[in-house]
Amino acid sequence: MNKDRLFKFIQTSTRGNFFSVEIAEDGTKVAQLAKELENEGRIKLRECTRKEQGIYLEGILKFVPS
Repeated sequence: MNKDRLFKFIQTSTRGNFFSVEIAEDGTKVAQLAKELENEGRIKLRECTRKEQGIYLEGILKFVPS
């Protein structure tokens, strides 16, 4: 998974501006990509929890003009 694919996945999992997703991939890599998106100002993470089978992300999708 790359950063753009993760962002598109988050965009499709939103309720308004809020998202909560569980991803069944390498948690360390996904957490790093999510932190990069947060540093870019595209999302705001509330929770980033590693699970047995992946990672759970919860937060706010920020408005980014295209």
